Amino acid sequence: MQPTATAASSGTAAPAGTDRPITEGFGPPPPDEPVLEAVSPWWLSGTPLEAEHQRLMRRMQKPIPWAQSTAHLLTPPERARLAETWRRRSAAEYLAVSTFSVLCIDLVAAGAPADVLSHCVRAQLDEIRHAELAVRMVEIYGGKRIEPVAGMSSLPDDPKQPKLHQAVANTILVSCVSETYATTVLTATRDLTTDPVAHAVLTSIYSDEVMHARLGWSYLRWAIERDPDGVREAAAKMVPRALRGNANVIERERPIGEVTEAVRAHGLMTPAEERQIFSECVREVLVKGFEALGIDCGTAVEDYGDAWVAAA
Repeated sequence: MQPTATAASSGTAAPAGTDRPITEGFGPPPPDEPVLEAVSPWWLSGTPLEAEHQRLMRRMQKPIPWAQSTAHLLTPPERARLAETWRRRSAAEYLAVSTFSVLCIDLVAAGAPADVLSHCVRAQLDEIRHAELAVRMVEIYGGKRIEPVAGMSSLPDDPKQPKLHQAVANTILVSCVSETYATTVLTATRDLTTDPVAHAVLTSIYSDEVMHARLGWSYLRWAIERDPDGVREAAAKMVPRALRGNANVIERERPIGEVTEAVRAHGLMTPAEERQIFSECVREVLVKGFEALGIDCGTAVEDYGDAWVAAA
């Protein structure tokens, strides 16, 4: 017979009144908490963990008007194009959970402050919710329940590099560049989206990406104050690598299907438009931000200028 797991049976002295089964406390939310439906209930574990998961998501989640989707007005090829786009997004968002997990390890190893760590952990929760949202969008457009592909992120790891410098470099890669660009492209995409569900989902994701980007820029400034020359040198080495990584994603082959006006209304841009947005983000946001902190960006503006945009 297996003993009931309790605070006391773990070998740790528990305060009076806390010797309770670990399953206690799971259940419906308190009456004063808003009740929001699970985004993709079929993707949950079917265990008591579901209730606490919903509480975690409810603290950040805003209602999505799922019933107002206009997906039924699209042609089959248009729905297929959007379904595949969101399937790829679901995989990227799911993988991003591990990306921020690895980054968090780097930050802890470098002695990052508590508020930096809490925001990095929160980003992992955000990415879980983003993956759930994307999975639901795949179902709306494609009519199929498709789980994200399992995977594990890896970030550059140089054992010879000081821990602070590695944490800074990977923060630039993950947060300063990738998440800052995400905010710019999501803003532009959301502005052309008229479908109520797609607009609400993109808005929800955008609001999180802003905080993810802020995490990187805040930590970078904090690190520079502690090791000005070393951090700026490590950052300057990572900037072109981070920019190229984002450019690779933008240059990647897209799902089959035309980006019609109807598809655009559901939040999809052409590759040429995305190149233009990235070029402007590099020139007007990223390079200016890095240079304001004394970080050399080399030929970044020229590398992603008009010639690169025209190559779409």
